[in-house]
Amino acid sequence: MRSQINARLKLRQIEIVIAVAEQGSFLAAAHKLSITQPAVSKAVQDVEQIIGHPIFDRMARGVMINPFGRAVVERGRAMLSLVERLTDDIGLIEQGQAGTLVIGALPTAATSVLPPTLGRLRASNPELNIRLVQGRTAELMPQLESGKLDLIVGRLYELETSHDVHRETIYHEPISVLARAGHPLLGRPGSAGAELGKFGLVLPSLEQRLGQEIDAVIAYSGLEMLAAPLRSTSISFIRELVLSNDYVTILPRLMLAGDLGRGAVRVLPVPMVSGSRPAGIITLRHRRRSPSVGALLAALRDHLRELRATGLLDEDGASPDALTGS
Repeated sequence: MRSQINARLKLRQIEIVIAVAEQGSFLAAAHKLSITQPAVSKAVQDVEQIIGHPIFDRMARGVMINPFGRAVVERGRAMLSLVERLTDDIGLIEQGQAGTLVIGALPTAATSVLPPTLGRLRASNPELNIRLVQGRTAELMPQLESGKLDLIVGRLYELETSHDVHRETIYHEPISVLARAGHPLLGRPGSAGAELGKFGLVLPSLEQRLGQEIDAVIAYSGLEMLAAPLRSTSISFIRELVLSNDYVTILPRLMLAGDLGRGAVRVLPVPMVSGSRPAGIITLRHRRRSPSVGALLAALRDHLRELRATGLLDEDGASPDALTGS
């Protein structure tokens, strides 16, 4: 019986049965649905044949629904409601306002630009399901290519990839020397580089690509460390150590953009040779960009414009004088 109903029962038949139940006659149902009365009669007969029971008791003037008919109508209304919701969902997905968006995030992006960006995206697209997968580029690329990720957001490292991979620069991740507000090195004339060795330095671990990159920037910038830095794989730990002590850190400035914006962290006046460090998105050329990806990019660009407007980021990612404390 179940397989027979699953295979043969159609939504249009359910719609007609519901109309008959509501109108009380085949003729009235036909008028409501703008179809012929024989079409209504055939649909009802087909449903009765499928379930093996009559669903209406024929009366002299119209029909009266019976318990089998009430079961069909009750479940049928739920089915039609789900179909209506499916139609609504498809429309929202086409507009980028619903569905599921799976984002691959590199560590810096995951702790900097993405939290406020996703807040904006959620506010404008409350029905959109969002999943974030954090990892390194080498870990995320296979998931992008297999279709598990819609895109990757973060630093655009040079990697050997297929021609199908599209890299789009949207912003830059300049590296800066950071310290808490009120740090003794703030407000001193000239560069604070020569004084850095007097204070503890906390850096990302050399096991991380970011840690290796920061070490290279330190060498290119000619900074001399008098003592071995404290290293950690946890950006949260580095942040708390800087906020609660006189420790200094060297990080992509956007990783602490929230603290910079609130004035809890400042950029020390130390010239850094970090290059442009492009960041943005990685997608696949053959895959059509979904509306939800477009909505994410719009939210990201809005957030970046806000950062530039507040002086936390300028057009080429360089460090503005307003943040150096000089």
